[in-house]
Amino acid sequence: MHHSESKNKTISTTKIVIKVPDRYDEIYLRLSRQGARVLALGHRSLGILSNQQLREQYPTRNSVECDLDFCGFVVLSCPLKPDSKAMIRELRHSSHHLTMITGDNPLTACHVAKELHFTRKPLLVLTAPTADTSAWKWESVNKDKNLPIQPSNIRNLTGEYDLCVTGEGLAHLSTLPTSFLNAIMPHVKVFARVSPKQKEQVVIKLNNLGFVTLMCGDGTNDVAALKHAHVGVALLTGVAAKRAEQQQDNTTTSASNVQPPAVATASPQQQALTPAEAAQRAREQTKKRIEELYKQMDENEQTIVRLGDASIAAPFTSRTSTIQCVCHIIKQGRCTLVTTLQMFKILALNALILAYSLSVLYLDGIKFSDGQHTLQGLLLAGCFLFISRSKPLKTLARERPLPNIFNLYTLISVLGQFAIHLTALIFVVNEAHKRIPPKTEEFADLEAEFSPNLVNSCVYIMSVTLQIATFAVNYQGHPFMESLRSNKPLLYSIVFSFSLVVSLIFNLLPQLTEQFQIVLIPDDMRLIVFYVVLGDVVLAYVIDRVLAYFLGQAKLKQY
Repeated sequence: MHHSESKNKTISTTKIVIKVPDRYDEIYLRLSRQGARVLALGHRSLGILSNQQLREQYPTRNSVECDLDFCGFVVLSCPLKPDSKAMIRELRHSSHHLTMITGDNPLTACHVAKELHFTRKPLLVLTAPTADTSAWKWESVNKDKNLPIQPSNIRNLTGEYDLCVTGEGLAHLSTLPTSFLNAIMPHVKVFARVSPKQKEQVVIKLNNLGFVTLMCGDGTNDVAALKHAHVGVALLTGVAAKRAEQQQDNTTTSASNVQPPAVATASPQQQALTPAEAAQRAREQTKKRIEELYKQMDENEQTIVRLGDASIAAPFTSRTSTIQCVCHIIKQGRCTLVTTLQMFKILALNALILAYSLSVLYLDGIKFSDGQHTLQGLLLAGCFLFISRSKPLKTLARERPLPNIFNLYTLISVLGQFAIHLTALIFVVNEAHKRIPPKTEEFADLEAEFSPNLVNSCVYIMSVTLQIATFAVNYQGHPFMESLRSNKPLLYSIVFSFSLVVSLIFNLLPQLTEQFQIVLIPDDMRLIVFYVVLGDVVLAYVIDRVLAYFLGQAKLKQY
């Protein structure tokens, strides 16, 4: 049993089949282009030989597998998994480059790539020399178009076509100038008939070209590629399927053993029921028992990983055979990245706000009281806790998050927001100084006992308000994670903090104001603080969102 090859190659190189049928190539190509796995069957009579005689007369495999009588084709149809198209579509629409690496026949692989929409352009396959041609060439799947392997303009080749390269073709490309291989490598959408070593070489080459690679594989032949990819995902298809089948058998057996006792141990009240009611009661008890068995299996399920499985080289292992796990990894990764970046922005802004607030108080010989520090710390701790628990959205977005904090968006946004906060703080401090008596001492006594005044109260209210506002302004939300409205704990924490600040400004809760040593603010000053806070939050939000629209998204690497 052999994978079918072209007629010329079969006769001239291996001489496997004595006589190849006339329509061999036509039928084989037609079936392969339809996505089928095609095997050629042949037989040969060796007579009656013992094992020792067989080894002596036919020492090698090639000496046995030759001069065969062709029997026919075995056509294997492997339909796509139900969710494969949806997952590939989601990955493609989320600004990712997709490449298929397989050991299957190139025509079969091209058909699968077309069905899954890996490619958007016509596919060209790198074809080896034949009896008719002595040069490598790019040939369409239907053999109606061909181009030289190194065209005069590479951009025309890569701009109009997607490429398919076989393992043999990849070996030949390695002998050509490296610049040519680097130019076409990102445009190769299908690598077919490649060996495990060549899978590793493909991943390494893409890494060297500056791509961040995620490799998904399910067999031992994928171990090397999974190891060298930036993210490796192993699918335990065989083990998971076998265990699921065993669990289903066990569940069926257990369920069949549950029903008789349910009837035999019926209570006197149940014995008085009609036969139909008793049967219905028994079915309900059986269903409940089956649900309990499923729950126990889910709790006790342990996937057995044998030495040599793809999972030994991959940091991520999926028990299912679908690639949905890849989408989950990207969603979680994007959400975590965005959360980390926004927390850096918030920490930077809060540090700058607090630094100015303390410097103003230091120059006036004032400080925050212990109660004020405690309240401020609790409010900020609650916001930091809930912002770190943001969940990703259910679908991948087309936009890509920025990869690190060192970018124009983050730097300009932080500096712009701080400029607004600094202006608001300076204005409120100056207004507060106008309403208190001037200092009589040139140098303030820093060791004196805490004594609240209007400057201390206004600076504290502004400092807490602006630090809480940074969470609302800089929360990323869509398209990478749930919105602020959906993140209920964070939303309630911010609303509670703002409500507390408003009550301190307008003295809505006198006992609370006294507890945190906030002096009674004059009516005109209350309105100034309130409007300054409101204007500060609005301006900071507008600046951040405008910058995010123009600079806040990463671009897909072009080639």
